[in-house]
Amino acid sequence: MINRNPLFIKIDMSIKRFMQRDLTVFFTNSLFFTGLLLIYSLGCSYLLPQGVNAHFASILLIVLSGIFLLFVLIFSGWRFLTRKMSYAYNKKYEPFKTADFIFILIPMTPVMQYILSNQDSLTMFSSSLIFIIFGVTIAIFGIVIPVLLSRFAFKKVLITASVSFLYMIMSMASLAAANGWSGKGIISIQIVILLIVILVLSLLRFIPEKIIIIAIVVFFTVNTVTGVLFKKSEGGESETVKNFSVMSALEGKRVKKHNDVLLIVYESYPNYETLKHYGFENSEQLAFLESNGFRIYNGVYSLGIPTEQSMSRVFNVELDLKEHKKYLAGGGAVHSILRGQGYKTYGVFDNSWNLRGLPIDQIKYDNCFPRPSGVMDSKVLVNAIFTGEFSDAVSFEGVDYNSYIDHKHKVIKKEYPCPVFMYSHSSFPGHGPSGMGMRLEEREGKIAGHLEGIQKANVEMKQDVDVIIKSNPDAIVVIAGDHGPFLTKTGYGLSKGRGGFSAEDIDRYDIQDRFGSFLAIRWPEKKYAEKYDIKVFQDIFPAIFSYLYDDDSIFNKIRIERVTREIKRILGVYVKDGVIYGGKDNGQKLFLMEQKK
Repeated sequence: MINRNPLFIKIDMSIKRFMQRDLTVFFTNSLFFTGLLLIYSLGCSYLLPQGVNAHFASILLIVLSGIFLLFVLIFSGWRFLTRKMSYAYNKKYEPFKTADFIFILIPMTPVMQYILSNQDSLTMFSSSLIFIIFGVTIAIFGIVIPVLLSRFAFKKVLITASVSFLYMIMSMASLAAANGWSGKGIISIQIVILLIVILVLSLLRFIPEKIIIIAIVVFFTVNTVTGVLFKKSEGGESETVKNFSVMSALEGKRVKKHNDVLLIVYESYPNYETLKHYGFENSEQLAFLESNGFRIYNGVYSLGIPTEQSMSRVFNVELDLKEHKKYLAGGGAVHSILRGQGYKTYGVFDNSWNLRGLPIDQIKYDNCFPRPSGVMDSKVLVNAIFTGEFSDAVSFEGVDYNSYIDHKHKVIKKEYPCPVFMYSHSSFPGHGPSGMGMRLEEREGKIAGHLEGIQKANVEMKQDVDVIIKSNPDAIVVIAGDHGPFLTKTGYGLSKGRGGFSAEDIDRYDIQDRFGSFLAIRWPEKKYAEKYDIKVFQDIFPAIFSYLYDDDSIFNKIRIERVTREIKRILGVYVKDGVIYGGKDNGQKLFLMEQKK
């Protein structure tokens, strides 16, 4: 007789009981839970715009495919070992309940935050339309489809899966902004957050239904309100142009000359010396400009970065001010002065960034392209939510490039009886990724992309110049880059600590790469090309006003101190009167080439 150990007997009995249990319900619900997430991931990876959400969905698709296959293998193995080869699971359909739809509020919470935080630029109609679009989308994929599949798996299990996934997709833009993600996020963080959401929603099922409803409503209300209040606390009123010194300096004066003024800006177009550092020879383009009467001002830098700060200081001739996009939209001191002298003002842009986030009454141009209707902001917001990030690339979509060129050239051709001021801003050549910048290993690829953008900007610039020479040769024409392209070290990430650099690591090319500015001006009279001591981008309107008012004293009277105040971008290193203070090249000139030979 065999004497068996009681412990082995207990284990053997436990295994037999386990093998006798019918785990069909567990495996079926697990397979449908994973399968629904897998299908949603597949759809999002192919249908959503390229960005953080699509990348997240594509990686999640791979992970879920492995989990789904594992469940299938385990389920098949269990059925084979237990001889339960026939499928005996028979489940009834679970109908819709009013309480099911309360779960829509969970993924709608971030959507509502986005809508309320952008009320300055959204109309009531567009806000309602966005709310309806996402509300219906979430209702269909979060509630309707799970209920329809309740014939095969528990409704609460399927709603948990779908609502968790949708919450991640809708929240991704906020997560990307908080973590500095661009193009893709950190998958480990994203999956952990998804698992936490799934866990929380699963635990909610053990709470009485009335308390669940109250909890979700409170979650929706508190997060929506606090998000809006935080957004408002970040803001603040920008200065009124009446207080800026350029207004008082020119008060009561009348212009003597009425030449059109054309300010044509190319996004992040670098100085000749900076491009040489990237390995790009741009002398042919400079020769083209010079042959058409332009003076190239090498060694110029901007007193602010990026665009909003740089252009706010250009349009107000003011160093100590809070940058605001309204100044780029026709609300600057320069616009006010020129309008007071009988000029019509025109803003012509190849993207919606310059207008995004502004109420329509803050867009002051007499004529603006694209037209400010609020529709553009609606499209940008919807696209940003689906993309999963509020990036510059999202803002640069939605405007037909050829229409932009046609509109710009129409203004240049002087088809208007009164003098014209035009501010045009092209998205070429563009800059490195914003947010957390770039990894060091990405640099070469980003530089290559920027240099491709230079070639596109050069083509557009030549087209502009050809039209100017033929149709408006007496205009004051400024062709400029508003700041540098953020392509050395980790770009935007330098000030965020990415790469672990310190002030001692900063050299002149890091500063040029951020503050350096391309500048070429075509004066109606050649003698003015050498007349003004233009050293910074913000010197252009002191020079232009000196010409228009025929008063050379205006230049030195209204020009601002030539010192960079936005020094966090280069870790405390700054430039004053063209000299570097701090870093590797302390005490040296910012540019070695004052004028290209």
